[in-house]
Amino acid sequence: FRMNNQRYNQRYNQQRGPNRQSNFNRRRQNQQRKIRKHLSSSVPKTVRVPSTPQTLVDFSLLLRVNKKTIVRVLRSLGESLSYKSANQDSFKIDLEMMELICIELGIEPTKTEKKVSVLEEAERRAMRQASDASLNDEAKTEEEERYAALPPRSPVVSIMGHVDHGKTTLMDSLRRRAVTGANTPKGAGKASKKAKKKKKGKKGDDASAGNVAGTEAGGITQVITAFEVPLPFEDGGDDSSGSPVSTVTFLDTPGHAAFKKMRQSGSSATDVIVLVVAADDGISPQTVEIIDMYKTIARAQPQSISLVIAVSKIDKPGIDVDEAVMRIENQLIEHDIFTENIGDEGEFGASQLFPVSGITGEGLDDLIEGLALQSEMMDLRADDDAKGEGIVIDARMEKGLGVVADCVIRWGKVERGDFVVSGTTGGRVKFLNDVANSPLKKGRPSQPVRIVGFKSLPKAGDPVVCASSEDEAKEIIRLRESELNNEERANFENDIELQVTGTAAKQGLMLQRAQEKYGFDGDEEEEENGTIRIPVVIKADSHGALEAVRDALVSIGTDSKLDIIIDPVEMSTGVVTTSDVRMARESDAAIFCFGKVGIADKETKILAETEEVSIRDHLIIYRLLEDAKDVFAGHLPVEYTTKIHGKANVQAVFDVTDKNKSSVSVAGLRVIDGNLFKAKSSGDKPLPCFYRVLRNGHVVEGSDKLKSSSLRKVKEDVESVKRGEECGLQLDGFNGLEEGDMIECYSIEETRVAI
Repeated sequence: FRMNNQRYNQRYNQQRGPNRQSNFNRRRQNQQRKIRKHLSSSVPKTVRVPSTPQTLVDFSLLLRVNKKTIVRVLRSLGESLSYKSANQDSFKIDLEMMELICIELGIEPTKTEKKVSVLEEAERRAMRQASDASLNDEAKTEEEERYAALPPRSPVVSIMGHVDHGKTTLMDSLRRRAVTGANTPKGAGKASKKAKKKKKGKKGDDASAGNVAGTEAGGITQVITAFEVPLPFEDGGDDSSGSPVSTVTFLDTPGHAAFKKMRQSGSSATDVIVLVVAADDGISPQTVEIIDMYKTIARAQPQSISLVIAVSKIDKPGIDVDEAVMRIENQLIEHDIFTENIGDEGEFGASQLFPVSGITGEGLDDLIEGLALQSEMMDLRADDDAKGEGIVIDARMEKGLGVVADCVIRWGKVERGDFVVSGTTGGRVKFLNDVANSPLKKGRPSQPVRIVGFKSLPKAGDPVVCASSEDEAKEIIRLRESELNNEERANFENDIELQVTGTAAKQGLMLQRAQEKYGFDGDEEEEENGTIRIPVVIKADSHGALEAVRDALVSIGTDSKLDIIIDPVEMSTGVVTTSDVRMARESDAAIFCFGKVGIADKETKILAETEEVSIRDHLIIYRLLEDAKDVFAGHLPVEYTTKIHGKANVQAVFDVTDKNKSSVSVAGLRVIDGNLFKAKSSGDKPLPCFYRVLRNGHVVEGSDKLKSSSLRKVKEDVESVKRGEECGLQLDGFNGLEEGDMIECYSIEETRVAI
C-alpha cells in the first residue's frame, strides 16, 4: 500500500513540481474526503486488483462503486475522457490505474496471484508442461515415491513417416494381430475372443480385418487411427505375475505434407515415435520434419518421448537389408539421430532400429518387444483411479450423434456421465466407445476412446480433462470464453462494418482477414503492384482435416512466385449449408469440401446452382490441391502473346465494287511463309485470326487487328491458303493497300500466369 502511495506521489510530483507538493497533497486529501462522502458503506476496505485490464463496468462491480464516481476519479488523476467514452467496452483500465483509483477511494489494493485450477494443472500434465510450483528436494522425493507406487501403463506409439513409405501396410499387420489376438497374453483372452467374434461377423469389412491400405482414398493415410496390440509373452508366461503392461496403443498418422498439424496433435499423446523409413528410399522431407518435431519435444521435456526407427519394405526384390540399414543410419547421423548399432548416444540417446516388412510380417515381433522394453526404460505409470486426462486426436460431427471426439487417455479414467472440458468447449460424456465403436464402462490410461457429448468441436491436439462437477466445468469454460471475448471486443466496431453486403464489404472483409492472418499491410500501392487475394470456403468432415486443408491451400499462395494471398473466408465442419453458399457468393469464392461432407439439402444445391457457386468435393488431398491450383489460376492475370500463322506479299491491288456498290481494295497475294486463314486457325484449339499490313518493316497506321471479309483462291471462297499459293484477300474496313506491302496473319493467345 505504501509503495502504491509512493508511486502515486512521484507521478504527481513530476507533473506539478516539488515546490507545489504540499498544496497538492492538501488538495488531494480534500478531493478524497468529498469522494468518500458519496461512497456506500458496502465498499470494501481491501480489494484484489485483477491482473488483466478491466472495463469500467467490471471494475465498478468489483469495487461496488458507481461508474460515474470512478470516472470522476479518473478525471482527477488527469485522464481527460467523457462518461460516454469511458463506458464503452473498448475502454480498458490498466493495472497501475486501477491501483491509483483504489488509493483515491481509500481502498487498499492488493495484486491477485493467478491461481492454477485443478483442471488447468491436469491439462499441463497432459501436455507435458511443467508445473509453475517450484518443489524443494523433499517434496520432489515424495512426488517421485508416489509416482513409483503407481501402476504401469501401456506405451502410446505413433507410427510416422513420409508418404508411401509403408506405414499403413505396417499398421495393417499390427492391426491383424489386434483383431486375431496373435500372441495374446492370458489376461487379454476375453478381449481376444470378442475380437474374433467381431471379425467373424464382419467378414466383408476389409478395414476391420486389418486391410486399411486397401480401403484408403488414394492409397494414402489422411486421418489418424488408433488401436491396441497385445504384447507377446513367452510360453507359460502370465501378464499377472510381474509383466508391467499387456498392450501397446498404436496411432497411425498421415504422411502427406498437408497433414503436418495432424502429426503434431498425434505427437502430443505419444510416448514413442516409430519413424518408418523405406529401405528403397531413405530419409525424405516429411521424415526430416518428424525428426525435427521429435527433437523439439525431447529438448523441452527430456525423457518424455523416445524414437524408434523401423526400416520398412525389406521384402522388396533386390533390397540388401544390411546395406539399406547402413545407408539410413548414415543419413540419420546427419540429423543428430544415432542408433544402438553406431555405439554413440548423442544428445538424444541411442535409438533402436528394426528392419520390418508389413507384407510378410518379418521383424514385427522384434519391433513389439522393443517397444515394450522402451516403455519399461521410460517407466511409464499412471493413476488409473484419478480423474481422466488425455489429448484430443481428432473431432468431427456425425449424423445422429453430434460431436464425436477421438481421444487418448494419458492419466486416470474416463467414465460415462463424467463432465469433460477441452479448451472452450465441454459437456457430459453420453457415450464412451473404443476405436471399434464397442461400448466401454470406463477408459483406462493409454487407451484410445471415442467420446460423444461435447457441445461443440474441440481442437485436435488440445488437452481434455474430467471435471469433478458440472459447475467446475462450466466455470472454467466461462472464464476462458470471457478472456476470448475481451480480446475480441476491441475489434467489435470494425466487425460491425462486415454486416454491410455487396462488393465493398466483400473487399473489406478479405483485406481485413488478410492483414490479420498473413501480415499483408493493405497499402493501395501494394494493391496496384500486383497482390492477388483469392478467397476460399473450406468444409471438412473433421477438425483435424479442416486445419490440414486450410494450411495446404494457404501454402499454395505462400509458395508461389507471385504475390498471392489465399484467404479462407469461412471454415467449418459438416455439410455445406445455405449460409456457406451465401458467403461464397458474397466473397466470390469456391467451396472446397474434403472427406465425406456432402450438401445439406436440395435447397442448398439449387441455391449454389442459381448463384453459380462452385462446390468441389474431394476425398484425396493431393487431388484437392491440384484442383485448387486450377481454380486459383482463374484469379491470376492474363498474358497475351502474338502467334504469327503466315506471311504474304502483295503482288497487285484491284479496286472492285462490293454488293453495297462501294469501292473496296482486293489484294492479289502470294503466301511466302506459313498459312493464311480467313477466320480461325486450324489445330486442337482454333483461334480467331487477324491481319495487319507492314510497309517498309512498320505496321501501317490503322491496319492492325483487321479481319478478313473475303479470302479466295481463283474464284472459290476458301478457309485457308498454304505457302507458295496465290490468293485474293479483302480486309474489312481497310482500303490503303499498295503493291509491295507485306501482310501478316496472326492470332492473340491468352495464357494465365503460372501459380
